[in-house]
Amino acid sequence: MKVMKQYKVLWFDDNHETLESIKDDAKLNDIILIGFTNAEEGLKELELNLMLYDAVIVDGLFYKTSKQTGDTVDDSALLNVARFLDKVEDKKKIPWFILSGQASFLSEINRIAQGFKDNKVYSKNFDDDFEQLWNDIKKAADEQEDTQIRHEYQQAFDVCTPDYIGIESQKHLLQILSSIKNPNKVFNDELYFTQIRIIIESMFRTANKVGLLHNACLANGKVNLTESSLFLAGLETKYLKVKCAINHFPKLIADAVQSILFITGAASHTIDPDMKNNINLIDYRKVINTPYLLYSLTFQLMDVLVWFKEYVDSHSNINENKTHWIELKNEWIEGIVSRIADNGWGTFQPNSELLPISIPPQMVSDNNLNEKDEIKVKTKPTNTGTKLHVIEIEKI
Repeated sequence: MKVMKQYKVLWFDDNHETLESIKDDAKLNDIILIGFTNAEEGLKELELNLMLYDAVIVDGLFYKTSKQTGDTVDDSALLNVARFLDKVEDKKKIPWFILSGQASFLSEINRIAQGFKDNKVYSKNFDDDFEQLWNDIKKAADEQEDTQIRHEYQQAFDVCTPDYIGIESQKHLLQILSSIKNPNKVFNDELYFTQIRIIIESMFRTANKVGLLHNACLANGKVNLTESSLFLAGLETKYLKVKCAINHFPKLIADAVQSILFITGAASHTIDPDMKNNINLIDYRKVINTPYLLYSLTFQLMDVLVWFKEYVDSHSNINENKTHWIELKNEWIEGIVSRIADNGWGTFQPNSELLPISIPPQMVSDNNLNEKDEIKVKTKPTNTGTKLHVIEIEKI
């Protein structure tokens, strides 16, 4: 499937809100204009999200600050923008263009336009100038690495919007893919693998917002990644006593998400206690020091994101999605007392695939427990949903 290229351009113009015809014309040419009336607010946006823009358009005369109104415009705002773009060239040399409707600005030599742009100014008064401007923007942007990456992986970046997993995810994905395009750069496994986990976390938050993921998988604002992946795969969660009646994740996606969480957990030093034989990235790097593991996980992640967008689009009924949530009864779990420590804490080893569960000293004493006793217990999850507490014990 061919994906249409799009270009995101920041536009400084004190009248941009009334110039819908220009925005519409730009959109017809695959250019999305994000307007700001003043240099102050526009430059803050660029400072935060420079890598997300493909080009900048600057009016000749517009406001310096958000407090200015009326005709209090001059070319000092243009100078502020020009100086800022010049200063950040070491981060990104973003192409920029001057678009003006002022007769004096178009007919005379302007000191700033002359100094920065060899007095090249596009006119709002001529259709041919707009056509030339759109073409020049796309030509210059296509030489930018950030633009090239977004266009090459457009389907994945289409998920990194406020409607899905958020703009911040776009930044993380750009950084990771930039390291892939520049294999000779020094790259930080821990940073990039952590960013992958953050993107997966954002995906789970969105799944919760649209009713696909149970509220119990988010505790105190934190996402329980392992439990979320189990729930969406239609499997029983280990601690939260919730389950989904259907498997939203097909097996291929479920396996990919499990693989991503397992490996990035080891890489970011957030080892998942439910995963046996966790790898140690430091030891792994002593033997194999390549970026290929990062590459493979990134492409797995992008496939998951593209699948996720399609699934959310076709399952947008929040109330219907929540009808698949199941609250599991707190049933007895059978097993043995595998250990009683010197400090009085006991360890219950379930007969099922559940991990060992700690038994507080008082409950060990009250139930007169000994090692190798066969017992059954009832449990409840901790506030964070990452462990189980024993709330009731019976000997078998």
